[in-house]
Amino acid sequence: MPSDETRRVLRTFGVAVTTYEDAVEAGAPADEIDKAEAEYRTTLSEVRALIERLRAKRNNLAQQKSEAED
Repeated sequence: MPSDETRRVLRTFGVAVTTYEDAVEAGAPADEIDKAEAEYRTTLSEVRALIERLRAKRNNLAQQKSEAED
């Protein structure tokens, strides 16, 4: 089951991407589009960091399981 952190990061990312898309589609001024782009890039970094933490956890659990089987 997804953690609260996962839900928060994905919700924030989704809002940021939607805000960026809306700005582009509306033909917003460049500074507004740039601000929206910066926000989605920041949240994308959070998504990547979350994935890396999950990958590390998976690898750690697999290693523990392997060591327990030996």
